[in-house]
Amino acid sequence: MQFTEIGNHYSYLAYKRDTQFFIGFTVGKWNDETCDIFYKMLASRLRFPTRKRKLTIFTDGNKQNITAIAKNFHTDSVRYGLRKKIRINQKIVGIVSKTIFGNPGLDKIGITQIDGFCSKLRERISCFTRKARSFAKRKIGLEDRLEIFSVQHNFMEKKHGKTPAMKEKITSKIWNWTTILHTRLTTLN
Repeated sequence: MQFTEIGNHYSYLAYKRDTQFFIGFTVGKWNDETCDIFYKMLASRLRFPTRKRKLTIFTDGNKQNITAIAKNFHTDSVRYGLRKKIRINQKIVGIVSKTIFGNPGLDKIGITQIDGFCSKLRERISCFTRKARSFAKRKIGLEDRLEIFSVQHNFMEKKHGKTPAMKEKITSKIWNWTTILHTRLTTLN
């Protein structure tokens, strides 16, 4: 796989709306290959779904998601719905919800939480602002910023006294930069 290192890149983000945990991301061109890489990453980070314990995924109207989800998960173990905004001259004139796999209720299909998360990302990291002067043109620059942001969001930012990592039972305490930067990491052989 070869990415052109410089130019427009898109971020595919995975976010658990019940705990606000930022699961992971993939940065690349807006194409089938990057979308597939994203869902491979997601499959490697989640407990693999079964028919009894289904994975629920909601996305925007990007058609590449359908193929990539079917390629990386058994479709009978996934509830997948998309929510697409209908725009005319950049003005939202309607919203359509559609079930693709499984049986998520149309009233449950929503991307409000990830839209809010993306707004937070744009507020905090200027290169994610659309058409910004500080637009990062290198893939590695976007990836590095997202890695730092994910640590801060998941381990440091609390809501109702708990961070997303605490809600996921990954840690029992709120971390700070000193703790993170001075923690001895174990290596895997």
